[in-house]
Amino acid sequence: MRALLTVAAVCLLAACTSAPKRAPVIEDKPAAPRDALAEARARNQHWLEPTLTGAFPAAVGDYRAPQRLAVLLPQSGNLSAAAAAVRDGLLAAYYAETRNKPIIRFYDTQGTAAGAGAAFARARKDGAQMVIGPIGKDEAAAVAALADGIPVLVLNKIDGPRSRFLLDFSLTPEREGELLAERLLADRILEAAVFVEGDDAAQRSFSAFEDAYRLGGGLVVAKAPVPHFGKDANGAAVNPVLPDSLSRANGVLLLMSGTAAKPTRAALALNGAGQLPLYAGGDITDNADPMSNAQLDGIRFPQLPWLGGRGNALNLSAASVAKLPSARGAGARLNAFGADAWLIATRLHLWLNNPNGPINGATGTLHLEPDGEIERRLPWAVFRGGVPQADVR
Repeated sequence: MRALLTVAAVCLLAACTSAPKRAPVIEDKPAAPRDALAEARARNQHWLEPTLTGAFPAAVGDYRAPQRLAVLLPQSGNLSAAAAAVRDGLLAAYYAETRNKPIIRFYDTQGTAAGAGAAFARARKDGAQMVIGPIGKDEAAAVAALADGIPVLVLNKIDGPRSRFLLDFSLTPEREGELLAERLLADRILEAAVFVEGDDAAQRSFSAFEDAYRLGGGLVVAKAPVPHFGKDANGAAVNPVLPDSLSRANGVLLLMSGTAAKPTRAALALNGAGQLPLYAGGDITDNADPMSNAQLDGIRFPQLPWLGGRGNALNLSAASVAKLPSARGAGARLNAFGADAWLIATRLHLWLNNPNGPINGATGTLHLEPDGEIERRLPWAVFRGGVPQADVR
């Protein structure tokens, strides 16, 4: 189950600041879709249909939910385990809400684009006022092409043409790579060595990191896989030899699990680089044996508020669903993802009125981009005494 969740999370996949205050957009005349989006981007405003939530029941404070909410998720196929984790997070937020809740119905997408399209059609026929999902790339693209008339929040990144009724929200490794680059550049780490575990998510995170890092004036002086300790023919321990260019680095980035990070840190020390500042991706908290986590002390990494027990608008955290099978391993991040899908659905009216207002979510501080993409920023944590703690700068 954990392996399925990890693979599925890769398919989906993700320093708190807020965007500057901006004046509302006033359009003098209707514009063609492409022109409207270009104008919104120029003004750093959203181009969403302003009446998206107009049919919803009246707001109660910051909360305005649709009367009928449809959630499109696969109940079979490769993403079914991930979908279950997303569903559990969404339902945890739903049941924690004490104000008037919508009628919520789940539709099976069967893990295909055709199934997603059919599920969307059924949801519309049943009177849904808003749709959340699907999560698969092809499924999301199919539903995005149909988005019209009601708000649609797809749970994957959309690369193609966009509608004024469409929002997309995702936990991409690329976003984490960009945030890592920002932090290293802010800390004046301008020559970095990067050690990357072999999975697809880590490689995607590295590519995004390298691009953003280079644009900011940084240079990756060494890229290497996770070092391995071995033995020679006589059984004697052989220490790993790291790239010579490591001597040029003034910081190290680890894109790997905590289990892999521990021997990597030992290898750095044995190669004279033990004093370098260490940074990592969020996977640093995965798979690590808590009894030996002191070996990770001093490593800084971006952490979902959900996992760190930090405040968010839902007042929920990983502890809220810790007993659920879907909350194990990578599933915890997907629980947070589902919880934030509920948060976005019930706070969308806030963004329509104030597109620059941040929303404190379970997966980070959420911001609405001009084209309807929802972007995240993450707080940072650091290991102290083997325990992740807030990294206060």
